[in-house]
Amino acid sequence: MDFKTAAKEVLREVGHPLHYTDITEIALSSGYLRSAGRTPHNTMRARLSVDVRDNPESPFAQTAPGVYGLRVEL
Repeated sequence: MDFKTAAKEVLREVGHPLHYTDITEIALSSGYLRSAGRTPHNTMRARLSVDVRDNPESPFAQTAPGVYGLRVEL
């Protein structure tokens, strides 16, 4: 599973926005994400922030610095 898919799963399960470090930790411990890199937290932050910034269809919303949640679909 890639970083954004893992983040979606974690946020869907938790039901509220989380800091990217918490999203990463839960994704790793739940087995949604495997990372051979030394800085998976930084990779998660980068993937989420770029998606929010560049993708108008992003399922993510930044609710505070470093905190991401799922957009509410009406």
